[in-house]
Amino acid sequence: MKLHHLILMVTMFTQASAVSSSSSSSSGLNGWYPCSESTFSDEGGSGDQDAECAVYTAPLCYPGICETPEGVDSTVDIFVKRVVAVSGSDTATNVWIMQGGPGASSTASTYPLVL
Repeated sequence: MKLHHLILMVTMFTQASAVSSSSSSSSGLNGWYPCSESTFSDEGGSGDQDAECAVYTAPLCYPGICETPEGVDSTVDIFVKRVVAVSGSDTATNVWIMQGGPGASSTASTYPLVL
């Protein structure tokens, strides 16, 4: 994935993470649910912190950039995972972990993102 695409996606999801789960339906999120840091592990993550997962429904095309062809679904579902901030502040930033692109599904993400 090109670096500028990654930066754009991280920025978009960081801004969206400020949205509470109570307004999830209007933001395109299906609601956060608890999940392991390791998506397909019964043992849980290596740390003391659990993650939260959701499916974000994003527009396939934005007005003025492209047009969705007739007969094509105008949205795309994106699996996302976040590690909730532990600072205790309601406005603390969360980390969303995404993997995907050619050859890798976002649900195949089995490692925590280290910043």
